Amino acid sequence: MDLLLHRKIHLTSNRTKYRITIVSVFLIFWGLYLFYKIILYQPPRRKVSSSDEYTCRICYLLNLDGMKGLGHSALLLIDEDGNGQIFSYNGMQYNLFQCLMGNEGIGKMKEFDMDASETENFLKTGSPSMSEDEKINFEECIDFDRILYRYISREQYNLIHRSITPYIEAGDQYETLYAQLHGAEPLSALEKSMINEELRFLQEDPQTPKYQIYNHNCDTAARELIAIIDEDMILYNKSSARLTPSGNYKSMCRMVSENWGYGALGTDTFLEKILQ
Repeated sequence: MDLLLHRKIHLTSNRTKYRITIVSVFLIFWGLYLFYKIILYQPPRRKVSSSDEYTCRICYLLNLDGMKGLGHSALLLIDEDGNGQIFSYNGMQYNLFQCLMGNEGIGKMKEFDMDASETENFLKTGSPSMSEDEKINFEECIDFDRILYRYISREQYNLIHRSITPYIEAGDQYETLYAQLHGAEPLSALEKSMINEELRFLQEDPQTPKYQIYNHNCDTAARELIAIIDEDMILYNKSSARLTPSGNYKSMCRMVSENWGYGALGTDTFLEKILQ
């Protein structure tokens, strides 16, 4: 009996030591990983230059901790004079829960205009010039962390602008109709019916851009607009797209041609260093 008890105690002791060893090794590797991510890791950078023909820029922007850590993407256009415009696509017709349930609806393409000085500052800090109200309402655009960019011609710049217009018009039209339907002014049954019919037509029109959180979100909209003038992005969207903006940024940096430059914007916070 004493021998059996001794063996049980010995086996239990060995198992405890084994578990402690496994946990210790895990914690050591986790600590080394955090040390690397927070202290040693530097995001990759590559610069490209303009030419006589290609004097404008198109940029894919990434906010690492946007959308609760999933990342948020936006498009930045910079003209030949250095003036910038940020375009950020979001759901509008439905709340977050309804979007997560897969509902497809009218989105809003938010636009932030910057002069040349503000654009230059943005390219250093990742923070666009915004009012306090905009910072509250457009929290995901306060601080961008990564940029992927290339130089384009003025003709390509204008083409992208024209392609963004349907996004902006659809969002504006939806907001106008919604305000009429739910405004302070009382409406007759006929007026309500006519507005609801316009909303239904807008929703069902195949030409109306729709926001769908899983297959047409901030990230896919930005990449699809870039693909209008860029063969690298056409190929990437067809064959290599990832699920999240952060995953797409890393993958695109590895896969796009030398026409594209990339790098960090501003200084990463502790959370952004973990997420990068």
